[in-house]
Amino acid sequence: MPTKENGNARLKSRQSLGYFLLIPSTLLIIFISFVPLIYGVFLSFTNRHFLKPDQRDFIGLENYRNLFQDKEFFGVLSFSFQYTLTVVAVSFLVGFVLALLLNRDMKFRGIYRTLVLIPWVIPPVVAMTNFLWVLNDQIGIINTTLRALELIDKPILFIANPKITRLTVMMIGAWKNTPFMMVTILAGLQSIPNDMYEAAHIDGAGFWRSLWHLTLPMIKTVAFISTTLMFIWTFNNFENIWLLTRGGPNDATFTLPILSYYTAFYRSHVSYAAAIATTMMIVMLILSLVYLRLQFGPGERLEKKLRHGKPKQTAAPAP
Repeated sequence: MPTKENGNARLKSRQSLGYFLLIPSTLLIIFISFVPLIYGVFLSFTNRHFLKPDQRDFIGLENYRNLFQDKEFFGVLSFSFQYTLTVVAVSFLVGFVLALLLNRDMKFRGIYRTLVLIPWVIPPVVAMTNFLWVLNDQIGIINTTLRALELIDKPILFIANPKITRLTVMMIGAWKNTPFMMVTILAGLQSIPNDMYEAAHIDGAGFWRSLWHLTLPMIKTVAFISTTLMFIWTFNNFENIWLLTRGGPNDATFTLPILSYYTAFYRSHVSYAAAIATTMMIVMLILSLVYLRLQFGPGERLEKKLRHGKPKQTAAPAP
């Protein structure tokens, strides 16, 4: 007859087997992710140069001192934040509006939801190649249509004018990422029971009051997760801008990933590029910690403490 000790032994044996089977995949993840990361950080403390293969001296923080004296780096850092914040904000607002619309009962709702997902599923190479044709100043459909309607006298230089190009890459980035925001927010909206909206309607709450006091608080966690992920992905994004402008014109659309890549493979200064990448990683870690601090501030920590803590015994009032 099986005993409790035998059952515990079999359970521990199965758990040990599971941990053993995880070893190959864990080692593969470490090799693919952490080894290049550690090696990249190490390179940032050297003077490696592709054109000088024998140069492998350890120079400490010299690359970082040069980096924080580099005006180009701070200009690229500023645009990286502008690009990321604009893309995330526009994606969230448009995605939230689309999620509210597609959460309602309507005909062909499934078709509409599928159409909205198209920008997300299109490969970046295909999307950016099409945009290069659409935005072309001579044969692009936008300039051709505007000139045919006599709305403009000369073509708009979407990819050649630095100020217009920056706005263009931001809007294209928002177009590409809006479906992700829409899907995540729509999932959050569908988790809200209809009974809560019915109760709010009975209490006299209109659309805007229900939106502000019911919908937004209920999707707060979903919005926090989606915006955090989108911020990280957008800040680290390389292919969208590179395929569209290659950082031009006149380096106007350089972001930190593009600057690091360009420094390594076009300027051949691989250690300086590693310093840029390492600084970018540190900036992202700091911003993530600050964002978490703001999200889970003193009020929520107190609420969690009261929720999970044991209530204190209070003496009954004297008669």
